[in-house]
Amino acid sequence: MSIHKLAEKELRLNLIVTSLKGTIEEKEAQILKLELPAEFKKIHFEYAEYSNENIEAIKRGLFLFWFSHSEPMFLTGICEIDEVANGKIIKNIEKILDADKMDFELSWMLSYYKEWDWIFANYQSHEKFYTALIRSNVLLPKINKEQMFNRGLMGKYWNSLN
Repeated sequence: MSIHKLAEKELRLNLIVTSLKGTIEEKEAQILKLELPAEFKKIHFEYAEYSNENIEAIKRGLFLFWFSHSEPMFLTGICEIDEVANGKIIKNIEKILDADKMDFELSWMLSYYKEWDWIFANYQSHEKFYTALIRSNVLLPKINKEQMFNRGLMGKYWNSLN
């Protein structure tokens, strides 16, 4: 599935999640019955597969990992992300760091995520990544809403901050 199709699928799944009614427990039960976490896990896995060659896939995959830990399942539909797939994304971030090809957008994303550094505690052995995360100090810029369209939940989230 293409990166563009993955973004569309994320937003379709998100529409389902946001349309659910009931208590937190009822929404979570509906999410599990609809197997939405498994669908998000597949999307994340696809981003990990693309992450060797595509920085956009790295950004979206890392976002889904962060989002799965920073927000509750009844709001996101996400409750489990493949740790091996996420490790692949982290390794590809380290390759970007080694090549000195970190772009501004990924830099400010890491700065934002470091406020939840506990989410990435299992990746302390990836020293280059973890050091870049902890030392990152780029202020969140004014989000260009047009640039965030068609970028799945990541784009929707960043646009919600402006």
